[in-house]
Amino acid sequence: MGKKLFAEVAGHFRVVGLSVAIALCGPSSLALANGTPPPESVATDQTSAQEVVAYPQPPADLSPLSASDADLGQYGFPPRPDAQSAPDEYAHWKKLVSVPRVANPKLQQTTIYNGPVQGLSVGQTLHNGAASALSYNWSGYAVTAGKGTFKKNLSAIYAEWVVPVAQQAFGVCNGITDYSSQWIGFDGFNSGDVLQAGTEVDAYCSGGTPSTYYSAWIEWFPNDETRVSAPAVEPGDLMGEKVWYTTASPNGNAYIANFTLNQSDSYAFSLPTGATYVGNSAEWVVERPSIGGPGFTDLTNYAADPFNVDYATSAKSKFYPGKSPGGTKRYAITMVCDDTTAGSWTPGSECLSTTAISIPELYGVGTPWFYDAGPAYGSGL
Repeated sequence: MGKKLFAEVAGHFRVVGLSVAIALCGPSSLALANGTPPPESVATDQTSAQEVVAYPQPPADLSPLSASDADLGQYGFPPRPDAQSAPDEYAHWKKLVSVPRVANPKLQQTTIYNGPVQGLSVGQTLHNGAASALSYNWSGYAVTAGKGTFKKNLSAIYAEWVVPVAQQAFGVCNGITDYSSQWIGFDGFNSGDVLQAGTEVDAYCSGGTPSTYYSAWIEWFPNDETRVSAPAVEPGDLMGEKVWYTTASPNGNAYIANFTLNQSDSYAFSLPTGATYVGNSAEWVVERPSIGGPGFTDLTNYAADPFNVDYATSAKSKFYPGKSPGGTKRYAITMVCDDTTAGSWTPGSECLSTTAISIPELYGVGTPWFYDAGPAYGSGL
């Protein structure tokens, strides 16, 4: 069985045939238990997690569909779109806020950083009007514009995606944890901050025994990721998320729903010290993060990840991965590794030249799907 992936190298596309292979396992050591966070990813200092606001359960008789704007804000619901002028947005909002909330979520500060785009190089313009680009840590679509385009109090980004199955590359069982993040957010393409929320899909294998870890999370880079226990995350689940900025503190907001498990929760978190919300880009991304410092992890073999119903709004404007208003630019970003320190892979022999490891494909204006490739999928097997 094979799959065709479009691998972008130096601004050009080529077709790469990749075959599924029988998994072979290498070093012998005790594997982590399924559902256990990788120990190197748990921060010693949990202070930042304690500063996150997990909103209280709304009263049983409060319906977000008829609640006042004040009540929506008090209980962490995202602002309600106008049902007449923005019927699609209202329908997605209604679907999101109708999922039951989970009481008393647990928070865990990590050493994981989902940061701004790194190693960016821009190539030719594609048939869909987006500029092709390469990055060491991002794959996905970004819409960029002038500072303040994604206005405070008037902007939001929304997406639905299926949680992929976590595994190491086919043929690999090396005692190293592979990480991946699926997220939406603002900033990070042309700024030092990233306001974001997403899911984490990690894989580990040692001594012939694989294990996996899944979680939802929130982050405002340069702070590191905070895991949240609600909603729970399992492979194959359909997630829905909305992220927005308010001038009222705490400024960052994320509403996360698991439509499959029928769980949701709402979180607010503060702008990091010294950072500024720029509001000049919106993104839908699969990322390989950093753990505790420079460099990047090996990417989880997630095989494929469909993102659907993706868009951002600002005032009366609407932005899609495949379409956006005048004065904006769109980028289709392929994640690569190579033989430099910043883009390295373990083992380095897998990436002696620029190699695509995660590729976005656009199947509609708001429907980017992701595929992993090269050493992330199973290089040479």
